[in-house]
Amino acid sequence: MPIRLRHCAIGLLLAGSLWSAMVHAADPAPPRSLQATLDAHLAAINARDLDALLATVTSGDKLTLILPNGQVLDSREQFRSLHVDWFAERDWRMRFQIRSVRELGDVGVALVKYESQALQADGSFKTRREAWLSLVFAKEADGWRLVYDQNTVIPPATP
Repeated sequence: MPIRLRHCAIGLLLAGSLWSAMVHAADPAPPRSLQATLDAHLAAINARDLDALLATVTSGDKLTLILPNGQVLDSREQFRSLHVDWFAERDWRMRFQIRSVRELGDVGVALVKYESQALQADGSFKTRREAWLSLVFAKEADGWRLVYDQNTVIPPATP
C-alpha cells in the first residue's frame, strides 16, 4: 500500500475513533431510579450538601414542604433557603428508615421514618423527635425529582 494511501487510511481510522468517542462522551448518563434518587436525597441531608440535595428536587418553581410544626412552604426557593439555614447548624443528625418506595407511573411515593437527634454536651446524640416523611417524586426530563415533602410528627409514647 502506498504511503500516502496508508496515511489517509490511518487518518480516517483516527477521525472515526475520535468521532465515536465524542458521540459516546456526549451521551447523558441514564436517569437515576426512584430508589437511587431517594437514597441520594437522604444522603444529601445527612451530609448537609445543598447542591446534592437540590439535584434531587424539582427544577420547577412549585415544591410543597410541610414542616413538623405545620408550616407550609410552597416554592423551590423557600425549600432551598430553609435548607441553607438548617445545614449551617451543626448540632443535629438524622436517622432514616425507608419503609416503602412505590412507582405509580410518572409519580413515585416514599414513606420514610426518621429520628431527629440533637448533639449533647458529652458528644452523644439524643432523639428529640420522631416523624414520618411522605415524599412525592415526579418524573422530569432528567429523572425523578421531589415535588412534595410532608413531615408528620409521631407523638412520644406515653408510659
